[in-house]
Amino acid sequence: MSGEAPKGWRSVRLGMLAREISEKNRLREAIPVLSVTKHRGFVPSAEYFSRMVHSKDTEGYKIVRRGQFAYATIHLDEGSIDVLRTHDAGLISPMYTVFEVVADDVDVEFALRSLKRSALSGRFEPYSNGGVNRRKSISFHDLATSRFVFPPFTEQRAIMDVVRSIEAAMVKTTELIASIRATKHATMRELLTLGVRRQSAKLKKLPSRWVLGRVAEGVSAIPTDWDLVTLTSVAKLESGHTPDRKRPEYWNGQIPWISLQDADALGKLGICDSAETIGPDGLANSSARMLPAGTVVLQRTANVGLASIMEREMCTSQHFANWICGPRLDPGYLQQVFRHMTREWQRLVAGSVLPDIYMDTFKKLQVLLPPLAEQIAIGEVGAAFDRRIEAERDELSQLTGCRTALAQELLSGRVRLPEAMITRHRDKTGKAA
Repeated sequence: MSGEAPKGWRSVRLGMLAREISEKNRLREAIPVLSVTKHRGFVPSAEYFSRMVHSKDTEGYKIVRRGQFAYATIHLDEGSIDVLRTHDAGLISPMYTVFEVVADDVDVEFALRSLKRSALSGRFEPYSNGGVNRRKSISFHDLATSRFVFPPFTEQRAIMDVVRSIEAAMVKTTELIASIRATKHATMRELLTLGVRRQSAKLKKLPSRWVLGRVAEGVSAIPTDWDLVTLTSVAKLESGHTPDRKRPEYWNGQIPWISLQDADALGKLGICDSAETIGPDGLANSSARMLPAGTVVLQRTANVGLASIMEREMCTSQHFANWICGPRLDPGYLQQVFRHMTREWQRLVAGSVLPDIYMDTFKKLQVLLPPLAEQIAIGEVGAAFDRRIEAERDELSQLTGCRTALAQELLSGRVRLPEAMITRHRDKTGKAA
């Protein structure tokens, strides 16, 4: 949306293309109560809120029907706008404004993408008249005065076809990642409890009670050449520390210092760089320790369970439990054990105000210990799955960036599609919903 239109495009006020809808639920129709979120669009309110806050009286609520738009008047500049596609009708709070496109030469999906793009860029901020709790409130009257810039209908359809094709690839990649994860989980559950021999392994009764560190429930027997050990008996546990923030000379040195800012890096198999670094004085005047390459770093607060392996000497903040493996324990195996312990981490942080596992808990952690060669084989299988997941995540990131950049250029008219792509839509009529 802009005041200037590219060649062949029109620029008109939105009020000439759309009208506000104020259909109230006076008949108390039995239709779902909805909310609009920034990233997911329309969702059932019961999913968006922790409890169903709309269940008592919805008589004053508005009805939004398929193909109509709704936006939160105090959130429009943050992109909380969507068009209803998943239901024939829904109820929505009076805090939302409902409107529909009435112009025959405007594709509904193109209009939505343009409106979201303008909202996220803050272009509606000048129309704000100030809302409750000092939040912005944008009425449809104000929105209608903004200018809407759009190409001929066939070009709108061609643009949306391109954008949707990228989004379809994003969906397939997301589904593939989920499938690989599910396959890995099933495979690793067997490997981490039965080993590479799986069903053919000779078993013995679990030698002692497995209290902390379980990779699966209901494990009562393990291979005869395995053992259940306290993790600290085969690995050295180290913590970290944060140098004094008030001493700038402690910071921005050559020593990599892993912190909560490194969540993305910790999702990879190996970590060699960090968002922040410290200098020799920072290391000397804190409880942070230099840890050797091969140390398994495990996040114990916030995103509990992220586990990576240091590819060089590094140190960490106090938010990590770091494990220097002894000769009986392979770092790659331990990393896969940690990555498979999602339910155990959730159990250990249950009830905490903030996700946090204390160091004393880690001192009691138990792990199954196969022979070293089998550990290495198990770790390599898990790592192969993780490398594929990382590759697909990179692909998804590239597709997302491509979609964002290309949509920005196509919706603004700075990049135009070839005429051959537009021509394919010349025999299509009607508005997309």
